[in-house]
Amino acid sequence: MKIKSLLLGSAAALALGTSAQAADPIAVALDTCDLLNITGLTISSETNCLKFSGEVSYEWKYGNYDLDTASAGVQNTSGDLDWHLKAVATADSDFGPAMAVIKISEKEDDTSRTGGAAGVAPATLTATANDVVLEEGYVGIGDASSVVLYAGKKGSVAKEDDDETFTAIFALDSLGLSGDAAGSDEGLALGGGVATGGYVVQMSASLGDGVNAVVALEDLGTVNNASLVGAIGVKQDWGTAHATFILDDLIQAANVWSLHTGATFNVDTVSFRAAFETASDSTWSALLSGKATFDMFTLAAGVEFDNASQWEAAVSGVAKVDDTTTLTIAGRFDDNNDWDVALKGAFKVSDTLTASAKVNFDEASVTKFEGDIDWMPGGGATVNVGFNADSTGQTTVSTKFKKTFE
Repeated sequence: MKIKSLLLGSAAALALGTSAQAADPIAVALDTCDLLNITGLTISSETNCLKFSGEVSYEWKYGNYDLDTASAGVQNTSGDLDWHLKAVATADSDFGPAMAVIKISEKEDDTSRTGGAAGVAPATLTATANDVVLEEGYVGIGDASSVVLYAGKKGSVAKEDDDETFTAIFALDSLGLSGDAAGSDEGLALGGGVATGGYVVQMSASLGDGVNAVVALEDLGTVNNASLVGAIGVKQDWGTAHATFILDDLIQAANVWSLHTGATFNVDTVSFRAAFETASDSTWSALLSGKATFDMFTLAAGVEFDNASQWEAAVSGVAKVDDTTTLTIAGRFDDNNDWDVALKGAFKVSDTLTASAKVNFDEASVTKFEGDIDWMPGGGATVNVGFNADSTGQTTVSTKFKKTFE
């Protein structure tokens, strides 16, 4: 039913039903956002609901060493400001909700940088890093319970879930297997160097019983290029699973492709996870992980490995001592004989304040300490104060303020 027809019909019904009780004309205002079941920070017109959401964060650090190169003897400060603003305009259509989405963002790096390898402050901030950029700008038409069409600048519909370890503290990202940057914590990356996202035309279809299928042309902003993306995902009582195939590119017939699969199975308090990715360049990587939850303990283990005989494994144990205290012990090791062992404690001081501390030991006999105080006063705001130090004499203090809204 069209929004305008619903508004007029509701107003007429209300006016007729109350005409016997009042002689004055009755003005009725019904909210379009309520009719579309959209909540949050909204503005309504007769036919459209405009919803705003966003985030602003600022982080400042001070270290007694160069924060970029870890060179000793150089005092350094660094500030990073990040923000994004998203607006979604939704109206009713014969095919379901019609949406126009715009998301802009900016990342200002090194807003207060001093020191550096040369010991001097930069003259200006680089314009490229601080430009406001359009992250998303697309049109979507359709009902999520059936079929939705998307076109414009948007993220990929490739499914890459169920590919991260259950272990606490160590996320199996130190080696950067399968093209992942070391420390990226992104699970198993899509191999083959396939291009996704950017300017796209996509279709998502709900097949019922927790099954969703997608097909898309992506990376259309690259000259003479189009990546074909197809994926299917399942979410049911037993767990979740997905399979994604990408062919890049269709126009120049480069025959570059990537396959990504993963599944998580839940049996009572025990969960198992397996993931695998491979590509046209004959590379592959895989992950196996599991966890078991008892009354107060959660035990987990995971391993990643690839075609180059690289591997990394981790284990962890989390104990919820009481409603306020949680203790975690974890370890990781890899094929380079590198290892880490960490112990972390978190204490809930109040409903809004948590204090935590972590100690890490590694094969190089370096001891690292991390302390954090996290304050969550409500209203979408969070504040973090952190202190890091290690046995080589390097120390860092930091603070981060963040506010989200929708």
